[in-house]
Amino acid sequence: MICVRPNFGLRRVIHGLLAVCCATTGYAAEGEITAAERDHWAFRSVTRPAVPHVETEVATPIDAFIAAELQARGLTMTAEADRRTLIRRLKLDLLGLPPTPDEVERFIADDSEGSYGRLVDRYLADPHYGERWARFWLDLVRYADTAGYKSDEDRPLAYRYRDYVVRSMNENLPYDRFVAEQLAGDEIDPANEDAIVATGYLRLWPDESNASDVQKARQDALNDITGNVGAAFLGLTLGCAQCHDHKFDPILQTDFYELQAYFAGIVPEDRVLVSHSEALAEHEEQFAEWSKQADPLRKELYELELPARNKVSHTKRLKFPADVLEAIDARPEERTTRQRQLAFWAERQVDKEIKESELEKHLSESDRARRKALAAQLAALDASKPKAPPAVQAMAVVDSDAGPAESFLLITGTHDSAYDEVRPKGLSILEPISMASESVPVSRPGSSGRRAALAAWLTDPANPLPARVMANRVWQGHFGQGLVANANDFGVQTPEPVLSKLLDWLSAEFVDSGWDVKHLHRLIVTSAAYRQESARNDADPAALAADPENTLFWHFPRRRLDAEAIRDSLLLVSGRLGESMYGPGVRPELPEGFQTGEPWEVNKVSQDRDRRSVYVYAKRNLPHPFLAAFDLPDMHESCGCRVTTTTAPQALTLLNDAHVLAAAKALATRVLSSSDSQDPARLIDVAFTLTLGREPQDEELTAALDFLLQQEERVREDGESAARDVAVTDLCHALLNANEFLYLE
Repeated sequence: MICVRPNFGLRRVIHGLLAVCCATTGYAAEGEITAAERDHWAFRSVTRPAVPHVETEVATPIDAFIAAELQARGLTMTAEADRRTLIRRLKLDLLGLPPTPDEVERFIADDSEGSYGRLVDRYLADPHYGERWARFWLDLVRYADTAGYKSDEDRPLAYRYRDYVVRSMNENLPYDRFVAEQLAGDEIDPANEDAIVATGYLRLWPDESNASDVQKARQDALNDITGNVGAAFLGLTLGCAQCHDHKFDPILQTDFYELQAYFAGIVPEDRVLVSHSEALAEHEEQFAEWSKQADPLRKELYELELPARNKVSHTKRLKFPADVLEAIDARPEERTTRQRQLAFWAERQVDKEIKESELEKHLSESDRARRKALAAQLAALDASKPKAPPAVQAMAVVDSDAGPAESFLLITGTHDSAYDEVRPKGLSILEPISMASESVPVSRPGSSGRRAALAAWLTDPANPLPARVMANRVWQGHFGQGLVANANDFGVQTPEPVLSKLLDWLSAEFVDSGWDVKHLHRLIVTSAAYRQESARNDADPAALAADPENTLFWHFPRRRLDAEAIRDSLLLVSGRLGESMYGPGVRPELPEGFQTGEPWEVNKVSQDRDRRSVYVYAKRNLPHPFLAAFDLPDMHESCGCRVTTTTAPQALTLLNDAHVLAAAKALATRVLSSSDSQDPARLIDVAFTLTLGREPQDEELTAALDFLLQQEERVREDGESAARDVAVTDLCHALLNANEFLYLE
């Protein structure tokens, strides 16, 4: 074979072509990774850089790194924002809700040393923190309460994973543990119900529940899991290596399938035993002993019923090939791992729960008699059946006790193009920490340990990507833009960040703190960089010219609130926000006349409908229209950073949506009940304070008075009663449309 050494992208193309040729010749086209590729900034080891010495006073090491870059360009940070701006910024940032007027006034009045730090600690300890910051993670893992595709079927237990993320954020679960539980909670901590629920992460792929090509559906799910692990934990576009070596990044096609092999043993389960390994092993032993008597009877009963079941479901079975039918027909206890995986897609499409009357129609008289006798014998044996440990109902996965299914490199990325068998292995570009072994010791009897090994590899401090990726995500959550421009792509197409030393310092600090996410939050929000003013029209012209995109963070970036923060703020200031946490997704009203063929049963209790937006039922084919208008991401794909658009439908929604109008009316009721309705100036003061957290300025008061009086007159002319109430509602509606309410300064 002739060896060629073209540039990286072309080499990937050639390697893909060679692979197809080699499939018929017996040779394998090996990808190579160069020293230059290994030296890409994201693949270098994370080392803690020295904090630079700067002339200005700094609040945290973060400020020293930023100030050093600014000084090199003759620039400085802007002044600190006023306390009213700071508390609104901080609470919306950490909790996703605006501060109450009382909170604002208390903070302004408390000028004691450390008052801001105490506010930070209080917000980080608030349960609303988990609801706010869970949302960023749910975007990443493409969380939804439905499966997607045409049928978009309900996933009734998916909410338990969402609740797990909220709790984990509130409890400040160390990030390495958070990663490990989602990938292998059943293996590493089988006695922990939360760890089992966490494996719901591996069930979040969009799923065609009525797929006719079950083999393809299985492979699509594995591909989706592999790609999301790359995006969420490694910040790499691994999915681009599904069909060939990555065109740009040093990621081989074999890397994709070797990483996928870690998941070759998973089987979806909605009920998982929860207990210590000793208890689980003891139960398995006792159950095996009991099965010596019961199994022959159960096997005979299964084989007796199978022909009848197949006749009942004959029409639905016609769509499946022989290997899938073999998986369906095999006794569940005797299925191979691959058969169990195929049965997950296939069984729900046939008549799994067959009516007794239908079954008996296809049994002979002798078979019916024998069936009755076998059922009686099994019922008698049930009395001696060993009691199982408690179980958790959750959308979860476990490893099949039949061992992992074989994994193959797929030449064209399709399920029917298997070439070489592959074993679990980390990415070649990170070979110094790649784990050659496919498993580590685990606590769940019969589990392969592959996923626990993957979790250990991902959270090894020597792995340069996970800490960098997560540190960048936290920074992005606070500033609206990351130190790295593309949060889900740390590959070679993403340039090294200007503040790369700051990113490395944060990453090293993150790991050294014990992967403490709240520690990162505290460092960032107490920095002078975070507490700066946002840029105004009169901002430093030199700074604007030198860094118009604010990549050096010389000011705080002004930005619009995201969809959930807008809806939740509307609910809060109007006094309607439901405080209950957790549980199945809620369904608020849809806009009047909204046409859809999708089912959407509105919750009957208003407090349920008005819960925080993180609990709104996440239907892939029908995202709630209000949230969708303000850039809720597509739930089929991982979203590392939401886009922020400015569109006409957003303005129309804020003007006409029933949810907004109801908020304005409820806010007006608060205003009228908390002040003298005969004093228009006082009404305006209260309306501004409840909505914007401040009293109106003189010119605003004058304009609002004119509006209120003119609006009252118009209402009276239209013959409506309670003109003052209607006018105050209109004023509140206008304030809820104000940029100051909708934007974070």
